[in-house]
Amino acid sequence: MKRNSSLKFRIMRYFYAACIIISLISCNKPSGINRIWAIDDGEKIRQDDINNPLATDKNNAVWSNNTINVFGGRNEIVAFQLIIQADTEGVNFVNVKISDLKNDKSTIPGSDTGPADPFDYRGKYIELFTEHYLNITKRTPPLWFFSESAIPPAYYSGLVPDCLIPFSAKPGKGGAPFRIEGNKNQGVWVDILIPENSEAGTYTGNATITVADKIFKSIPINLKVYDFTLPDSTHLKNMFGYSPGTVAKRHGVSRGSEDYYNLEVKYQQMAHRHRFDLVTEVPNLDLMNRYYKRYYTGEIYTTGKEYAGPGKNTGNTTFSIGYGGDLPDEYGKSINNMNKSSWWAGSDAWENWFIQNAPGVDRHKYLFPDEPDFKGPEGAKGTGSMDTIRMQAKWSHSNPGIGKNIPTLVTNKILPGLKGYVDFWSISSQEFTLNLTPEEMASEKALGHKFGIYNGFRPGMGAVVSDADAIEFRVMPWIVWKYNVDQYFYWSTTFWRDLNVFVNPLTYEDRINGDGTFLYPGQDFAFPEENRNLSGPMSSIRAKNWRRGAQDYEYLWLAKKAGLGGRINPIINECIPTGLWEAKSQKDVSWSSRGYMFEKYRKQLAEILSSRH
Repeated sequence: MKRNSSLKFRIMRYFYAACIIISLISCNKPSGINRIWAIDDGEKIRQDDINNPLATDKNNAVWSNNTINVFGGRNEIVAFQLIIQADTEGVNFVNVKISDLKNDKSTIPGSDTGPADPFDYRGKYIELFTEHYLNITKRTPPLWFFSESAIPPAYYSGLVPDCLIPFSAKPGKGGAPFRIEGNKNQGVWVDILIPENSEAGTYTGNATITVADKIFKSIPINLKVYDFTLPDSTHLKNMFGYSPGTVAKRHGVSRGSEDYYNLEVKYQQMAHRHRFDLVTEVPNLDLMNRYYKRYYTGEIYTTGKEYAGPGKNTGNTTFSIGYGGDLPDEYGKSINNMNKSSWWAGSDAWENWFIQNAPGVDRHKYLFPDEPDFKGPEGAKGTGSMDTIRMQAKWSHSNPGIGKNIPTLVTNKILPGLKGYVDFWSISSQEFTLNLTPEEMASEKALGHKFGIYNGFRPGMGAVVSDADAIEFRVMPWIVWKYNVDQYFYWSTTFWRDLNVFVNPLTYEDRINGDGTFLYPGQDFAFPEENRNLSGPMSSIRAKNWRRGAQDYEYLWLAKKAGLGGRINPIINECIPTGLWEAKSQKDVSWSSRGYMFEKYRKQLAEILSSRH
């Protein structure tokens, strides 16, 4: 009996000891993460999609043999996404770091290098962002954005990522470390700037994922740097609108104050680094000289102004005189009191200013009303009268002074009543696809007139909404190149209204997802619970894909400049078989929805550019 009791005691003692050991192991083991994988920058992985097949897709070249593989040229920003999936209980205090990337001759500094301020770009080569998810419960209707047959996939319902929040943001609001809820994904966006002085070759390093400061996993990174350099100048002419009043309100500053204009610098610098030009109303030359000149001379894009990277020392390339719906002061205060003499004087003053200060900038007169029609009597304010457009165009064309050289831009399709009045047709992508003919375009171009395209309409162009493929904005520069369009125009990057854009994705008439939220406010005094304590803008996945497409455009520009047009044209036609009017009768888009297919074509271009040396 004693022997059995002793045996039973020993068994129980061993059992309890084993439990203690198991418990200690569990406490020390970083837990809560089920899976980690990577994907290129041309995808949006839903937060609840924990079985996405791209994780094991052989075409996903970014994620191969549990290694991250990316490539690019010098002075280029390349990107990938880490998708971290939590187990059923979720996980707290997750963090990510990217080591220095090295080869035998060069080093690209890692994510711990450079200023903590996300808007100070000096010495900053690797940036990290958490992906913020919006719950899309109501899909964008076709209307202006796509034909009935070309609606983006149903996949983009539920928790879809768009806003990218710097790791330095407010804790609990996207900053690192962060929590991942149970059975959910958390995307981490990684930007890598390849320095201009980098040696060509393969660079290696690691992405390290930690939980509560303990290493959970270290993933190898291979970065192939090709032997070519992207120019600082952006050759894709573009303009992206924004609203100073909306920006000022969200950041808690007074519009027109010095604090506001300092804030505006951060918006302009972020846009410049992403290769798009922000435009807004500049009503007079006094404001131009005091605050806006610096964007066109490039003096704000220098190391002394906390700027570095693509676009350094180069200015914006597009200015829109009269954009924003208000007349510049030189023309009078309204349509009702403007006259030919003030129009001539104002045009001459603007043209002289550009000749003296920024002669390389493309400028135009944005005739108003916007998107005119035939309603209302001549000169009636706010009617959209075509007569008003013709009157302004006549004044411009009859100007005896130097202002006559400024092209007149109208946001409308080619109409018989406007022919001869318009120098620059800025046409919606819907009209470009459904109603414009190549013969009409060729006829106007033969007269020296230009063509721009604005917003997006599938199947002829990428869509601008957030419930669509990530590559929609990447498609646009390829189409602009293929069809020789002179400019791309996006109507608003900050159409936030009185809306919590971090919760509600429906921005326009409570029915369109993300139209106008190309950028997000880093501070939010309208919704204090959303304040990230970042005194500048935050990017979207759409903005990153615009940058990717604009950089692709520079690949094409470099190849054409080198006389390699014959080699790149087959790649362009394979990537974008049809667009614009050629896609008019199609049921869906002709291009791939997958980011890795665009990466395939970019790699072919990179090989061509690198081999020319």
